[in-house]
Amino acid sequence: KSITWLNIDGLHNEKLIGEMATMLQISADILSDVLEPSSRPQTEEFDNGLFISIKMMSFNEKKSTVSVDNLSLLVMENLLITFQEERGDVFDPVRERIRKHKTKIRNAGPDYLAFALLDVVIDNYIYILSVYGEKTETLESKMMFKPDKKMIEAVNLFKHELNNLRRDIKPAKEMITALVKLDTDYITEENKTHYK
Repeated sequence: KSITWLNIDGLHNEKLIGEMATMLQISADILSDVLEPSSRPQTEEFDNGLFISIKMMSFNEKKSTVSVDNLSLLVMENLLITFQEERGDVFDPVRERIRKHKTKIRNAGPDYLAFALLDVVIDNYIYILSVYGEKTETLESKMMFKPDKKMIEAVNLFKHELNNLRRDIKPAKEMITALVKLDTDYITEENKTHYK
């Protein structure tokens, strides 16, 4: 069976998004959640689909900073629509699997494609946390040999950033747990295993 993935980056054209929502019969409540990037990660079934919202993080190597954007997914019959706040994401590995004509990702349904995208988002959380953890450990090791006020400030900054990241990640964990427990027709029994 054929599935379509429609990725909308930038939530600036509310009129176009509204027209699309009307055409696909997406409720106003769901559309409101899509257009509200500060909303907490959540999952909700609606008349003809499943709504999933999660924070997507990306790490800028040059600036050593993390940007956080909201990602909304609508899993529908033979259709996955993703909404991002800004252009750019961490989904190149998934796109590459699709380009290389990997059978499973093309044929396992929109729920499997949604799983693959969420898996990349979660893997990126783990990567970012490990980068910040390593940087903090390196600075702490340097401080043991040559304490310096700037190093102490840097360690405190990294620890503060780690706490901010954890604050964004914890609701995602709760949402994924709720998603696994959700009794919905939009995630097949075969693909529920992946979500677990």
